[in-house]
Amino acid sequence: MISEDLLYAGITELSTRIRAQRLSPVELAEAYLDRIRRLSPALNAFETVAGDVALLQARLAESDLQLGRWHGPLHGIPYGAKDLLATAGLRTTWGAIPLKEQAFDFDATVVTRLREAGAVLLGKCAMVELAGGLGYRFADASVSGPGRNPWNPARWTGGSSSGSGAAVAAGLATFALGTETWGSILCPAAFCGLTGLRPTYGRVSRAGAMVCSWTFDKVGPLARSAADCRHVLGAIAGADPGDPTSSSEPVDLKPRRLDFARLKAALVPLDFTVKGAEPEVKAAFDAAASQLRVAGLRLEEAKLPALPASELAGIIIADEALSAFERLYQDGSVKRLRDPCAAYQPEINAAITGADLVKAWRIRRVLQERMAEFFAGYDVIVTPNFMSVAPRIEDDLTRTLPYADPVGAIGNACGLPALALPCGFGRERMPVGFQIMGPPFSEGLLLDLGEVYQRRTAWHLERPPLT
Repeated sequence: MISEDLLYAGITELSTRIRAQRLSPVELAEAYLDRIRRLSPALNAFETVAGDVALLQARLAESDLQLGRWHGPLHGIPYGAKDLLATAGLRTTWGAIPLKEQAFDFDATVVTRLREAGAVLLGKCAMVELAGGLGYRFADASVSGPGRNPWNPARWTGGSSSGSGAAVAAGLATFALGTETWGSILCPAAFCGLTGLRPTYGRVSRAGAMVCSWTFDKVGPLARSAADCRHVLGAIAGADPGDPTSSSEPVDLKPRRLDFARLKAALVPLDFTVKGAEPEVKAAFDAAASQLRVAGLRLEEAKLPALPASELAGIIIADEALSAFERLYQDGSVKRLRDPCAAYQPEINAAITGADLVKAWRIRRVLQERMAEFFAGYDVIVTPNFMSVAPRIEDDLTRTLPYADPVGAIGNACGLPALALPCGFGRERMPVGFQIMGPPFSEGLLLDLGEVYQRRTAWHLERPPLT
């Protein structure tokens, strides 16, 4: 019988056992599927459980091992995919009631690459409808119901990759794929005590993924450690003819020994006196920054470029999302979405003119240039992730998360990579996290720093009190 300890083990440990044939991919998949059946319904972690697919892929992984064919560190490793990634033969609902029976006859590129790496697809992780592209105020804006946090099911997992966060935190999958337009990987990572990687825009193909905002969307992993994120990103990153925005920039994620004497980090503090910010979160972040200093990282307080990043990001995302989901307005099915404001987004955003959009594009370009200048003086940015713990399920999110997200706005507007790391607990022993953000295609450095931090701390090894 497979223990809970093994279901929470990292990819390296599982991979070592599988390759030595001391752990059966089939038995591992069966153990996860059993845990999903027992725990997922209370958390709304999975919209679709792909038991037959998982067992077929696990048997193939086991057969290949017996024939001496090894596909790499993800061989036989079970995972969940956010329900906006196409999977042949399985429903892909985009989290939306009008699309709950939607299915495709092909796989998203990232799903194909994980299959080729030997990973085992357990199912489709629940998500906020349309990845929040048409807005939402409450956690239940999903065909699956509200994402419930394994640390406290009365609290939210974070959106829009809500199910991906719940699945990994609850030990229902070794890792999961999420997507981020603005916050949807970093938010569930912060609220669920996970490690999440938002890659550089273009680093990972989006072919076969729902489009929310064409110039913002990114696909990345939610896992238990930076080391696990490294394995997953290594499998899914790289150019793809199916996605013209994917980058041909070489993917080099080999771990390196850091020369801290040559590294300089910008410490970007946030204003914890604003409404909604919690002092316990600040204390946890300060402790994380201290750990990095003790490890040898030079941290110097700095200010980011003073440009209206939040405003330009909001304008561009709103217009791109209205374009992406235009057919829902044309056929009237937008009225069946859970959030009542979705149907009125054209009217809500009617004041945005073509001139406004062009100005937003132009300011975005200036912001990217300013950030390139900023990173000429700093290697990375260290800053809090969210300034509060996960809100309660019934809360109006506009009231419980009222503070601005300037770093998230800049990071996503400029397509910059960021690594979210757990760093302790806040109120009611809910997880707290921080982030390290870098210049384009600096994922290797971010992961190196994340691994240094996680060798010095054990927050990523904590588990929620599930029974």
